[in-house]
Amino acid sequence: MAGALLARLLLDVGVAPVNVDTVEIGLDVLCERLGASRAALAEAVAEGVRRGLLHDPVRLPPGALQCHWHLEPTARGRAVLRRLTRPRSPG
Repeated sequence: MAGALLARLLLDVGVAPVNVDTVEIGLDVLCERLGASRAALAEAVAEGVRRGLLHDPVRLPPGALQCHWHLEPTARGRAVLRRLTRPRSPG
């Protein structure tokens, strides 16, 4: 299940979005940062996009000649991040 990994992924890219030339490089960066397999991360990214928590990572910036892979949370994803990082009151 990608749920727990998706939460870790959201926390990671919420602090340091990934902006690279290809999906392969992006997944390699995330593998190193999160210690997960490419397959598990690809599943977590797809789940995050489906749930509206992550923007579609394939982007064609204005004036660019090729697509880039840029992974960052959506507004909904940032709301989830705030809940995940909110200090919990004791008891």
